Amino acid sequence: MESISEHRDEIRRKHKANILLETHPAGNYYEARMFNYSIGGMYFESDYAPLPGTEIYIGIENSPYDAGADVYRAQVRWRKELLDVKSKYNYGVGVKYSQPIHSQL
Repeated sequence: MESISEHRDEIRRKHKANILLETHPAGNYYEARMFNYSIGGMYFESDYAPLPGTEIYIGIENSPYDAGADVYRAQVRWRKELLDVKSKYNYGVGVKYSQPIHSQL
């Protein structure tokens, strides 16, 4: 069996946190759940599945980057429907931050 390798610039770290998504420029809000992150992006699950290329703002309640809450601007890189996964949400979404996060991880 062939293994599928991921081509990422940074290491992903597991971290679960509730997040709030805001569409740009419409200003609509959606709840989601982050499952992993890196300096350059994150993976979350949500019932809102923006198209790749969409700019969004992400508010993280329990941020792994800093103590307290943080807000980041990101671009959606991919999305997938979660058909066979036991998740409370319908979609998995990968985003890349518009500006890199400067933090000790």
